[in-house]
Amino acid sequence: MFLSSVILMKGRGKSVLFFVLFFFLSDFGVALGLFSVAEAGDRDASMIEVLEHGYRIDETWEKIGKTKYYWKVTFQNHSNKRKRVFAYYSLLSEKGLSLARNVSNRYVGPQETVEIVGDSYIMTQNVPLIVDSHVKLKVGFPN
Repeated sequence: MFLSSVILMKGRGKSVLFFVLFFFLSDFGVALGLFSVAEAGDRDASMIEVLEHGYRIDETWEKIGKTKYYWKVTFQNHSNKRKRVFAYYSLLSEKGLSLARNVSNRYVGPQETVEIVGDSYIMTQNVPLIVDSHVKLKVGFPN
């Protein structure tokens, strides 16, 4: 009888824990000011300008059939807020298809210009197909 009471208490404890977590992770926690939610304007990338971007093909790894490349994006934050900017970089074929892509991020201060430098790999057979590159900037959490 004692053992079943202990199991029942553990079960109730899990239920209480569930409802407490639900409370804090729901809109009730936001309404009471227990934690903040990012405003839609915090994720607006319209104030981030790409100044330049480019890539450079590096060494070929013949055993694995891949070639390393480096890419760089220079951008400026025209807003008065510090932002975390994610740069999604793609190497494109003649038809605009992505042959390789990579993402990196960096914080940029108000009115600041910064660079993101990254490296990744592309299948060696696709290197001759590269005709262009593209960068898309997003602000906030990656998506």
